[in-house]
Amino acid sequence: MKIDDWRRKIDAIDTAMLHLLNLRAELSIEVGRMKFDAGVPLRAPEREQEIVTRMKQANPGPLDGETIGKIYHLILDESIRTQTRFGCSIGTAPKSEGDGRAAKSSAKKTRR
Repeated sequence: MKIDDWRRKIDAIDTAMLHLLNLRAELSIEVGRMKFDAGVPLRAPEREQEIVTRMKQANPGPLDGETIGKIYHLILDESIRTQTRFGCSIGTAPKSEGDGRAAKSSAKKTRR
């Protein structure tokens, strides 16, 4: 295979990863809303550590555990930031339906 063939494969994987990250964010927003309604803090350090540990253990390589840890800590930090942006923490106002895909997705679910 030529370099362009490899790059096309990488591009396809990047697109799939982007889709999955956004899907994960949408689910995280729903969890954040449930936590907000229950008066529970967004951060759950034990749960976050459980996720990082599970992902490190499930990792077949070639990425090492340190890299997986960094990636998942970033994903978890951005999940909290996104939950906050969508009004899942005290002192924040929810985003309106037109402000993002997750809000639209949630609004669609509500109308069903």
